[in-house]
Amino acid sequence: MKGIITFLLLTFSVLSIAQNKTNDINTAIDDRLYEVYGQEYLLALKKNNPFLLKRWSFYLDNAFYITEYPSKKGNPDYPIITIENLDDFNILLLEKNQELIRDFKQQKVYKIKGTNKVLVYLSGKKFNQKLNEHLKRH
Repeated sequence: MKGIITFLLLTFSVLSIAQNKTNDINTAIDDRLYEVYGQEYLLALKKNNPFLLKRWSFYLDNAFYITEYPSKKGNPDYPIITIENLDDFNILLLEKNQELIRDFKQQKVYKIKGTNKVLVYLSGKKFNQKLNEHLKRH
């Protein structure tokens, strides 16, 4: 009886691991990542570290938000960045080209040149919480 239970548990474990590996291999690479990283590197990540691809894909749309800076507060004294198209930009490419910096403990704010808007980075801690909720990893 113990042998049957052990066999069933081992079979279930192997099937679970195989299922997870299959899901990881099928992790899609967001096209915007190719603007920042090479194809060979991204394909290696897809095979060896699919979680990082999932994290970056989520990061592209969820690590920040853009908001109007209240005009009654005057001109904000934040570092100034340039974003050509506020509706379509790659945050990772922006970070690379304009050396934006995030903080793990607190949000960071950048004024967007030529607008009355600011880009607000979530703190690293808040982003991790949001990612875990998205991935249902509480």
